Amino acid sequence: MDPVTIAAAIATTRTLVKSAKGVKDIAQGLDQLFKAQEEEQKAEKGKPKSRTQQVINIRAKEGDEAFDDETSLGSVAADVLEKEQIARNLKSLEREIDNKWGKGTFKKIEIERSKRIAEKHKKHREKIAEQQRKAEAEKSFWKRIALETVKAITVIAFIGGGIYLLVYLKEMQ
Repeated sequence: MDPVTIAAAIATTRTLVKSAKGVKDIAQGLDQLFKAQEEEQKAEKGKPKSRTQQVINIRAKEGDEAFDDETSLGSVAADVLEKEQIARNLKSLEREIDNKWGKGTFKKIEIERSKRIAEKHKKHREKIAEQQRKAEAEKSFWKRIALETVKAITVIAFIGGGIYLLVYLKEMQ
């Protein structure tokens, strides 16, 4: 999770909460916040993840190679500190929303969002299954057409051969 994106989304949503008259007014900010939390961005190799990591690396006297090392003190400390900062900011946002619209509103928003995401995934799976059924039915249809065509050609060839044999036998007499 990219701490800068999440921090920006939290700050934007907190600003919206202060001026919002209804929960719908902060919907876009919450949407950006939840999307930022779900995305995982990989940090570029050789570059510090954040200013926190730079400061810790300098104070721990770690070199530039420590930025690539996920186990270096700077990387680990930066990850932990950024997660803690994000958690505090998120808790603060949760309190602001609950204070403005009643206790438990933020949790209700999270639960409703989870339900809607599950429903969206369910509909997507059903759509894929329906497409597969249609493709199978169409494939089956063309197989039946081919089989019936082969049968018809066989019957016509058999009847034509029988007629030819009768005509040939009649001419021989």
